[in-house]
Amino acid sequence: MNAPERNVVRLAFCLLVIGIVMRFLPWGLPSIESFEVGDALIVASEAPIPALEDSVAARDSVVSENDATLKDRPKKEPKIRKKVALPVHINTATLDELCALNGVGPKLAEKILGVRESNGPFKTPDDLKKVPGIGKKKLEKLLPGVIFD
Repeated sequence: MNAPERNVVRLAFCLLVIGIVMRFLPWGLPSIESFEVGDALIVASEAPIPALEDSVAARDSVVSENDATLKDRPKKEPKIRKKVALPVHINTATLDELCALNGVGPKLAEKILGVRESNGPFKTPDDLKKVPGIGKKKLEKLLPGVIFD
């Protein structure tokens, strides 16, 4: 065993020992109760820490200004996706329905829609092979979720 291999073995052994010590000994990792970021004081617990109450009161105005700017921002609403029932009719499917198929993302779904609009409806699985990005393996993944009209 050469020197680099010995170093790797030593490192692996040290990590194993550290993992065992952290797992089975009664203490855990230390936690941070509070820390300062710029002018704002961030406290991890709900209960105030007595030594920090004065500094929190002094910096309360800075924190309230930051809160006001945060409240004015528009909130991002999560996208609500409708549930798609498989199998999907390939000739009438929308972009979202095509994205629900196994192995199809938004770009491939757009390619499928483009080929469908230019060449007409798909009649057989071989017609799907004409879409760039769909090969033999991808077609095998797609077929259980597709119905040809």
